[in-house]
Amino acid sequence: MEAVYAGVPWALSTMFSLTGAGAFMAMAVLADAFPAEGRRLASIDALSLMPSLAVVLGCVAAYFALQDETAAAFLLRGVDGAARYAAVGAAGAFAVAALAYGAVAVSGRMPSRLRKPLLRTVGLLGLLFVCALAAAHVLAGDPVWATAATPAQMLGCALLGGSALAALLFENAGALEGRGAKGVLAAFAAAGAVLGLGGLAAHVAMVLGTAGAAGVELVRAASTHVAVGALCLAATLVFTLMALRLKETGYHVVIAVACAFVGTFCVRLAFYALQVSAL
Repeated sequence: MEAVYAGVPWALSTMFSLTGAGAFMAMAVLADAFPAEGRRLASIDALSLMPSLAVVLGCVAAYFALQDETAAAFLLRGVDGAARYAAVGAAGAFAVAALAYGAVAVSGRMPSRLRKPLLRTVGLLGLLFVCALAAAHVLAGDPVWATAATPAQMLGCALLGGSALAALLFENAGALEGRGAKGVLAAFAAAGAVLGLGGLAAHVAMVLGTAGAAGVELVRAASTHVAVGALCLAATLVFTLMALRLKETGYHVVIAVACAFVGTFCVRLAFYALQVSAL
């Protein structure tokens, strides 16, 4: 159990950063669905600071995670130089862009002609960040990390959590009816659930198949977090779809966002615990 909780700093980092990245990716796709003006647009702008702060919190947690002495930290420090610099560079560029966009949006001084290109730039940087982060984990040297399950799980958590957070922004602004917003968010949530849960299942199966009896013990130690993570990711999908399809508003999307954070945290915590190179 101690090995499971050793990955808490990394789990917090990826929980915040992936959810923030996914929200900006969803918002970038929905740039045309933003209200033209008025109170609804002002509400979205005010709430845009939420994914920005999530990204910044993820970077702060990553700094502290790199200072610890866990096996995960040693693995990620040993990543090939080019991949490590690419991940750090992508994280820095994305964090700066996300915070700048959120700050300008909250100030109410966002130029209307620049909103879409800026938002799409931040969304693209978010996607590049997720890809670079996944590549760094794949190249970290653990055999069960160096598979397609790793980027699938990370992208899935980003899309699922990001769709829930974006839905919260749009619902509170009363803008979910605009230009296919519901369809885009539902597609993001469904794709995220498939990738996230599929990546988690594949990761667990590889640990069991690669490490033998030791792998069974690893999975047993992390079983609670695997189960809670999978349940919360499934709940995120259900409550996000309910928020998008039902006329009642308010608590569905709030529960979806809460489940997304808890589920992503547990899934990422299990991911860092399920490494066979430390056996």
